Amino acid sequence: MTNDALAKMSEQYQNFLAPVIKANKLSATNLEALVNFQMNALQSYVDMAMTRMKSAADISDPASLQAFLTSQSESISSLHQKFMDDAKALADLTTRFKAEFDKLVQDSLAGIGK
Repeated sequence: MTNDALAKMSEQYQNFLAPVIKANKLSATNLEALVNFQMNALQSYVDMAMTRMKSAADISDPASLQAFLTSQSESISSLHQKFMDDAKALADLTTRFKAEFDKLVQDSLAGIGK
């Protein structure tokens, strides 16, 4: 009898912890994806800034100043587009994370009813 009671308690404990373990794994996976996204975005923004700084350092006469100012306009447009793309990607990432957690909650609640 004691072994049966311990086995049943162990099974109940594992059933109770299973959703928590899944949530932790999902959180870790999503955090990793978010950090990778942020690191890649940061690197691209740093690269853009460094390119602009190098271009500014190359200004040596009025013609190069004019070329720099023209390229600044193009760079600002490119930066704006990059920002919009990154904002959409982040929103998509967040939406996917929420959907995964909602499914996990639904599955866990369905498991409780069994």
